[in-house]
Amino acid sequence: MHFPLPTFVPGPVATVIALILFAYYVAAPPLLRSWRARQKRRLAPKDRTPYATGFRHAAWCLLAEVLAVMAFLGTARSVSPVDIGWAPVVLADPEPLGLLLVGAGGLAVFVLLVVTVARSNLKLLQHVRSGELPPQVSREELLELPRERRELGAMAGGYAVVVLSHLLVVYTVLFPVLAQATDSALFAALALGLLGGWQYVGRGGGMIWMMAMLTTAGLLVYALLLPGSLLVPVLLWGGFWTVVLGTARALTGLPIPQNSRPLHPVEVTMLDADGNPVERPGQGALDR
Repeated sequence: MHFPLPTFVPGPVATVIALILFAYYVAAPPLLRSWRARQKRRLAPKDRTPYATGFRHAAWCLLAEVLAVMAFLGTARSVSPVDIGWAPVVLADPEPLGLLLVGAGGLAVFVLLVVTVARSNLKLLQHVRSGELPPQVSREELLELPRERRELGAMAGGYAVVVLSHLLVVYTVLFPVLAQATDSALFAALALGLLGGWQYVGRGGGMIWMMAMLTTAGLLVYALLLPGSLLVPVLLWGGFWTVVLGTARALTGLPIPQNSRPLHPVEVTMLDADGNPVERPGQGALDR
C-alpha cells in the first residue's frame, strides 16, 4: 500500500474546501507575523502572558480548522479510514523497493535532525549555565522564552495545538488531495514540505529550512514507509516538540547572560624612570 490510494475521491465540494485550507496556510504566516509584532508593541494585561495570548489565538484557529476538516470529510465522495490516517501502523509494500527506501530515508533524516537540535540545545544550555552565550545566539531571542511556569504551560499548549493543526490540515486534507491530483506522493511531500517551511517565515533562514526538511521527511515516512496511520506523525512531531519544550523548561528561571564579545587588542606603552616612553625592539623611536 502506497499513497495515493484509489479509495479516496474528494469530489468538487471537498476539493474547494481543500483549496481554501491551502490558501489559508499560505496567507496565515505573514498575517500572524504582523499580529505578533503588534502584540509586542502592546502592553498585555497583568493577568496574561504573551504565550497565553498566543495559545488562545491558536486554539480559535484550531477550532476553525476542525470545522473545515469535518466539512471536507462530510462532502467527500469516497473516503476510507486509511485515507485520513485512521489505520493501524503497518509497513508499506516492499515493491517498488525504491519507494520503501525513500520512506526509510525520510525517517533517518527526521531522527537525525531531531538529534542535531537536541545536541545544539544541550550546548546552549551549558553555555547559559556557565554565564556566557555563543556569538551566534541572540540574547533577545532567549529573553522571549518563558520565564515562569505559567508561561511554560501556555507554550506547551501552543505546541500541542501546532501538532493537532498540522495533522488535521496537512495529513488529513492537503496531502491526500495533492497526492491524488498529481499521482505522486513524493511530489506532494516536497510541495507540502516547502509549505511547512513557509509557516516560519520571518524567523530566520535556518528555521525555515529545518522545518521544511522535517515536514518533507515526516510526510515521506507517512506516505511511503508506514502509510495510513496518524500515530506515525504524532510520534515524530511529538518527539521534536518535546526536545524544544524540554530546552525551554531547562532555561526557565535561569539568568540570560550577555553575548560574549572578543576583546580588542590593547597597546601597552612602557615608561622609564623619568616617565618617557621606552622604545620597544623592532620599532622606530616613539614620537615625543
